[in-house]
Amino acid sequence: MRQEQRVYTLPAGSVQQPGNLPAHCARHGRPAVKRVDFALQSKVEIEGNRTLSGNVFSTADRLSRRAEKVRVTHVKGWPLCRDCVRIRTVWLTIALIMFVGGLVAFAGSLLVGIVAAESTVQAFAGVAIGGFVVLVLSAFALHRAGLARLVGAATAADGRTVLIVNPSDAFAAELPRRCA
Repeated sequence: MRQEQRVYTLPAGSVQQPGNLPAHCARHGRPAVKRVDFALQSKVEIEGNRTLSGNVFSTADRLSRRAEKVRVTHVKGWPLCRDCVRIRTVWLTIALIMFVGGLVAFAGSLLVGIVAAESTVQAFAGVAIGGFVVLVLSAFALHRAGLARLVGAATAADGRTVLIVNPSDAFAAELPRRCA
């Protein structure tokens, strides 16, 4: 059984001014212990098939069409509860450890492989590949720490409103009635 999504809209002008947002977290409904400023982007779908656009020019064209359609809203003072701050800190720490560890393993094994005996070069190549994979995977942990994903909000396609999907009851109760 699928739960129906509740989407609330806030005018972009009101979220760009500090102090206009509720005092409770949008995700958990607990009192805010921290307020953060960040930018929200609209979700944009570009027409066309990505698999058929394999050359540089078609990719550049798709990117420029996407850049023309994306709208950004700068949010001031979004409330985060203790759990949201902890979740974000944990994912940022994991991303940092993965990035630095992967970079050290990748670069270090390449440097040691250059000066090492020829018989151990294959072992260092394996470490370099593993380090590179961990380095790339750190982007997924960084994505999990993103504020837009954490709070469940996005800018509408026209850029005039901010959409909040399934906010907590405490957060929704503090919103003006016209936002529902």
